[in-house]
Amino acid sequence: MNEIRQESKEVRREQFRPEENGVSYVQDIGDTADKQQRRKGQESPFTGRIIRGAGVAFAAAILALILFATGHGGRSVDKSIYVEDAIETHVSTTLGVGTRILKRDDNYIGGDMTIMHSSDKEETTLYVWDYAAEDGDYVQVFVDGAPLGEPFMIRSTPVSFTIPSVCEVKVVGTHDGGGITYAVYYEVDQTTYFNGTSQGGDNTYTLVRE
Repeated sequence: MNEIRQESKEVRREQFRPEENGVSYVQDIGDTADKQQRRKGQESPFTGRIIRGAGVAFAAAILALILFATGHGGRSVDKSIYVEDAIETHVSTTLGVGTRILKRDDNYIGGDMTIMHSSDKEETTLYVWDYAAEDGDYVQVFVDGAPLGEPFMIRSTPVSFTIPSVCEVKVVGTHDGGGITYAVYYEVDQTTYFNGTSQGGDNTYTLVRE
């Protein structure tokens, strides 16, 4: 029994720190455990949550920055000798699919076009993209009055459609994010047309075999 009482006294002595300035106080067991964790190189659950939360926030910020840069930059502007003619005439047989010729939209409102070709193919490919800044412009493509899908945001990366080589194509502006300037390329005549419209407006391309 004496041994048991002695052990109990030892435990009680460990729970009290020595007097300082005549004041006795209970040892903070939680602080001791936390210090032991830090000595072992371990994080407390609360600290771990803070670090993980900060990491998620940082990753989200980086992703937002990348998306912002992509959405407002897109492909680099072509600086070849053919761009000046394309800006002036809005037509080019040398600039390829997806070419960007302006850094910002110029609010160009174009018009309808008749495309004459001599191809004997029944179908051709149409490419549509934004030749200036990606700023949230939406268009919808119709062929002979029938829509080819829902309205979509035009970007520097072209969207392609398979269409008849003899038909009427209509590009309708459905949302203006800062001037609906877009380009279309028809494989049937290997020509790019840099055009523009307004929200609710449209451009019609009539493909005719000679």
